[in-house]
Amino acid sequence: MEEQLRTKRIKEIQQGEPVMTGIKINYDGENKTLNAYKIPLDYLIYNKYNGRIGSVVKSFEKQYRELNPVVTEDKEIIEEFLWESQEKRNEKTQTNLVELGQQQYGIVTSDGIIVDGNRRGSLLNRIYKNREKWEKQNHNVDHCRYFTAVILPENADKKAIMKLETTYQLGSDEKLDYNPIEKYLKCKDLKDEGFTEPDISKMMSENLRDVKKMLEIMELMDDYLDYLDYSGVYTRLEKREGPMVDLQSYLKQYNSPNGCPKVNWDYDDSDITDLKAVCFDYIRAQYEGKEFRTIAKPSKKDGIFCNEKVWDSFLNKHFNNAQEIKEPSPSYIFNENPDASRSKLLATRDVDWSKKIKLKFQDNLKKSEGKLEDVKQANEPLELLRKALDTLESINIESLKKVEEEKTIKDLEKLIGNFSLKFTD
Repeated sequence: MEEQLRTKRIKEIQQGEPVMTGIKINYDGENKTLNAYKIPLDYLIYNKYNGRIGSVVKSFEKQYRELNPVVTEDKEIIEEFLWESQEKRNEKTQTNLVELGQQQYGIVTSDGIIVDGNRRGSLLNRIYKNREKWEKQNHNVDHCRYFTAVILPENADKKAIMKLETTYQLGSDEKLDYNPIEKYLKCKDLKDEGFTEPDISKMMSENLRDVKKMLEIMELMDDYLDYLDYSGVYTRLEKREGPMVDLQSYLKQYNSPNGCPKVNWDYDDSDITDLKAVCFDYIRAQYEGKEFRTIAKPSKKDGIFCNEKVWDSFLNKHFNNAQEIKEPSPSYIFNENPDASRSKLLATRDVDWSKKIKLKFQDNLKKSEGKLEDVKQANEPLELLRKALDTLESINIESLKKVEEEKTIKDLEKLIGNFSLKFTD
């Protein structure tokens, strides 16, 4: 159903009796009291950039074509994305919708776009489409032809809709059910639409500091996808959130205006670029987080990047290993497999590459960790001596009066004498 006809049909529904009244909604900065109506699902279309499936839709559109929710084929693709986003929960909700009906109202625009309730709407559609199955189980599912929803004012614009959608979807407890990548992508979309960081913080019920961090992490995620020539294919970020969060924190310390005091050499921007590339390779290979942190963690004792000699050796070996692995480009793979799922092709590409390179990465990392341990042991006596000196210098000499203290000082003198003999032998 086209937009003009949808708008007309929904306006006609508003002339009838509502099923719920007095619903308070903060819309576009104003508190409004609206009513909810039973709307035939045929009059509605999905919001394809719904916060639950935004990454999947954007990935699909980047690889294939733009989705049009009005077109039946595209509508079914969106429904499949919504189903796969939370299969177990959807199965339970589907049963509840059949047995109890829709318990929570949704929100739709005056031209029929579902702002809040895309998942429930898709399940109602799924139930009614398969009504014969439910009827065989003695369930009447005629009620599943309708979606109960508040209808927004006619002047609803894109920005106001995004604000409302975010508040209802990611600003509630239900956000725990969302794919972790979606919150980062939603932050980016809102910022691109012109919302300020404090605006986003309020809409998503997130601390302002966390919003700033999510935007920085999303920028790093985009860099990762660009590095692999996967730009916009957000599904390739699956199971990679943890190391991305760690890496963002490390890079922020290294990019500090005064540098990072835990690094023993004078690095520059090109060295940071090398570090990012190395970490991106380990993230792609889905290397274990604990060992991955050894590469980039700002630590004098435990960070490979912080020691110039260990880092140089590690970096050269890493790039040599990476250059030995030849793999086809994404565009070549797509051209050779035009009918295959592009997301699956890229996933297979990553798995194949990881199988070839992972042992080399493991060997290089283990050897570098050994070198780091050698440096640590070599420096240990000096560090202990400096610590002892700092402790002694902090003592107030005027306060030394007891016999026990005098005896301890003589023991120290004897020990220092033994240390001095070491250098006169």
